[in-house]
This record gives sequence, C-alpha cells and structure tokens, in this order.
Amino acid sequence: MSRADLSPRRRIPRPLPPFLADAVVAAVVALFTGPDAAVNGPGHRQADAVTWLLFAVSVGALLVRTRWPVGVAVVTGAACAGWALYGHIGELLNLPVMVALYTVAVRGNRRRTVRTGVVAAPASGTVSVVAGIDVAQPQMAPLLELLWPLVPLLLGELVRGRREEVRAYAGRAARAEAETASPCTNSPPAAPPWRTSAPS
Repeated sequence: MSRADLSPRRRIPRPLPPFLADAVVAAVVALFTGPDAAVNGPGHRQADAVTWLLFAVSVGALLVRTRWPVGVAVVTGAACAGWALYGHIGELLNLPVMVALYTVAVRGNRRRTVRTGVVAAPASGTVSVVAGIDVAQPQMAPLLELLWPLVPLLLGELVRGRREEVRAYAGRAARAEAETASPCTNSPPAAPPWRTSAPS
C-alpha cells in the first residue's frame, strides 16, 4: 500500500465563480433589505418609487462587488445615506453597504481598509446627525452610526488575514514535500567503478 493510500488528501470544494457568487450574495441581501424598506413605522416615510430606486441601485451594485469593491462601497453607501436622508429608518437598510465594506477589506490590503474606515465612519455619523435619526433612536445613535461601518471592515481584515496564513502554510508544506521527494543535489557524484578498487 502506498503512502498516498495511507493518507489521502481531502478534496477541497471549488469556490463559485465570482459573478455567480456576487449574484447569490445580492439575492440574499435583497431578501433581507427589501422587506425592511417596504415596512415603515408610523411617522416615517413610507416606501415609494424613490425607495425602490435606491433599493435597486444598492442591490444591483453588489452584482459587481468583487470586480470593483471600492466603487460598490461608494454606491451602496450613497444609497444608504439616501434612505436615511429621505426619512427611512431600518437596520437592514445598512446591509448592502456592510457587505460592500466587507468586500473592500477582504479583497484589499490593510492600508485600503484603514483609508476606507477613515472616510466611512465620519460620513455615517454626519448622515445620522443631518437626518435627525437621534430623534427616533437613543441619544447615542450618532456615536453608533460612527462605529458600525468599522465592523464589516474589521471582519474582512480578520478573514483576509486568516486566508493569507492558510496560503502561506500551504506553500510551506508544498515546498517541504517537494524537497523531501526530490533527490539530494548537493551530494558528491559517485566514483567510477574502476576507481573503487585498491591498487595491486
């Protein structure tokens, strides 16, 4: 029995193509964000054509989130701000931009994540104050609005860091396996057979 039979490698499922993964994510986000946009409490603006236009723009942008993550974050952030300034209140209205911010972090680098957080957090807090959300929510709502954009960015950083560690470990394991399987190249060549016998 060979060594490969004793320790078979686990088959890793192949990820979905990017365009298909983006479509699935957009569909899931629409299932949660759509009802939140449609149902609004008394005293708040009810859903109308502008509401669904912002919904279509926000969810539609997610279809290209892996190709243009920063641009999608800008579009979904603008749509989320539009909802707030238009008079809509709902936690799941933030979901498209949260997914976009996560994508910015998980598909970028730490410098881009920091720059995005520096822009997104103050922008969210400013929209909260201008829209007057603190009238309908607890007094610390503007502070919470400053913090929530950082959550998907931090999560994306953690996931990206973990993936980089796994890739680095897999690379070291592959190199070690290749070095073990290859013959030693530093050993001196064997002497010809006519030189191994002692002189008579």
